[in-house]
Amino acid sequence: MAQLTLIRNANVYAPKPLGVKDILLGGGTILAMEDKLEFHGALPKMDVQDAQGMYCFPGLIDQHVHMAGGGGEGGFHYRTPEISLSHITTAGVTTLVGVLGTDGVTRSTSELLAKARGLEFEGVSTYIYCGAYQVPTRTLTGTPRSDIIHVDKVIGVGEIAISDTRSSHPSERELAELASEARVGGLLAGKAGVLHLHVGDDDTRLDILFEVLRKTELPKSVFTPTHLNRNPDLLEDGIRYGQMGGYVDVTSGIRPDKHDHISVKPSKAIRKLLDAGVKPGCITMSSDSNGSSPIFDDAGKLVAMGIGSIATLWEETRDAIVEEGVPIEVAVGIVTRHVARVLKLGKKGLVGVGMDADLMLTDEEYRIRHVFAKGQQMVENGKPIVFGTFENADRVPGAPESRDHAGHKNTERGRQMISADEDDPDDFPDAEERQRKSRRDYCC
Repeated sequence: MAQLTLIRNANVYAPKPLGVKDILLGGGTILAMEDKLEFHGALPKMDVQDAQGMYCFPGLIDQHVHMAGGGGEGGFHYRTPEISLSHITTAGVTTLVGVLGTDGVTRSTSELLAKARGLEFEGVSTYIYCGAYQVPTRTLTGTPRSDIIHVDKVIGVGEIAISDTRSSHPSERELAELASEARVGGLLAGKAGVLHLHVGDDDTRLDILFEVLRKTELPKSVFTPTHLNRNPDLLEDGIRYGQMGGYVDVTSGIRPDKHDHISVKPSKAIRKLLDAGVKPGCITMSSDSNGSSPIFDDAGKLVAMGIGSIATLWEETRDAIVEEGVPIEVAVGIVTRHVARVLKLGKKGLVGVGMDADLMLTDEEYRIRHVFAKGQQMVENGKPIVFGTFENADRVPGAPESRDHAGHKNTERGRQMISADEDDPDDFPDAEERQRKSRRDYCC
C-alpha cells in the first residue's frame, strides 16, 4: 500500500476558510479531512506531521511557464534555461502549464511536451499549450484542434501574441479561427480548449479581442489574455474586459524595477480589478517564469534583459493579502481555484476529500514551509527534498561545481552514470546481471 501522510492541526483555507483540520493523504489523493482524525487497529506505515500554527492552502497552479526555456530577443545567448523541479516546488507550485513564446523556431512544441512529461515523472502535474507567438502557429499534429484532441497534455492554444511588435499581427478572422480551433478541440476532447493570449505594449491593447467578440458568437471563456498589468492603459482595458465577464490574467513576473517604470505591481493590479467590480472568479495570476523579460527603448533597441521567476507567484499573492488587504481566500483563489476552473482541472485548486493531494503549508507570515505534490512531500522546512534528475551539478560532466573540475584530468567526465530508478518501467538489468555482462554492452 502507498505511503500515508497525516497532517495534523492545519488551519485550512480551501481556499474558503475551514478552520483547523487533520488531513490524510494517500495514493496522490486527499483521503479524509476532519476536525480530528482517529485511527484504530493495525495501520500501514504513516508519516505524521504537526502543522500547528500553519496555514494549509491548495498547491498553486501556474498557467504560464516557459518550462523548456524561452526568449532569444537580443541573440542566441539570451535563450533562457529550462526550469528545474526544485524551483517549482519551493515556489509552492504543484501544477503548471508550459508555453512557447517569441521563439517558435529553435524552440518547438515537441520539446515543450518532452519537458512537461519529464517534470510529471519527477513529481508535479503538467500541461501545455500548443503554439507560439506566430500565426499560423506551431503544432504537433498539423492543427491546434488535432493537438488538443490527440495529445493528452495539450489543453489549449497559446501564447498567441497580439498588440506586440513581435507578433504576426493576426487579423480578426485569423484570431477567431484560432479561437474556434481551441474551442472545438476542447469540446471534442473534454478539455478547456482555451486561447491564451500574450498582450504586448502596442496602443491597440485589447481592441482585436473586443472586435472578435462583437462579430462572433464565441464565448468569452475561450479567451485568456495575460500580461494585463504591463502598463496602466492596458490594465484599464483588462478591467473593462473583466467587467464584461471575461477572464483576466495578471503576470506576477511583470513588476516595476529600475528598468521598468511603467508596469503596475501585480498585487496592486489585483486590488484595482477588485475595486472596479471585476468578480474574483474572473481574475487569475501566472508567473511567466523562465521567459525572457526584454526592455526596449522608443527606438526598439534592447536596453535590458531579465528572466521571469516562478517564485513571484506566491510573493505577489502574499503582497495582495498583506499590503493590499485582499482577503486570504480571495487572493489564494486567484492562483488556485479560479485557474483550475478556467483550465477545467477538476481535481485541482481545492483542499477537499477526493481532490489531488497538492498542498502548501505556510507559517503565519505566509512563508512557505512544506509542499506536497500528488501526496509526495517535495519541500520540508522551506528546503527542497526532491530534486530533478540532473539538478545535482556533480552529475553534469564539466560543471564548475563538480569534483576535480579544474587543472586535473577527470576520466569520469564523459561517463557519469545515474542508477536506474526502481519505478522506471524500462527493462533495465539489475546490478548482478550487469556484472555478468561485458561493459561494452552498455556503452553509448
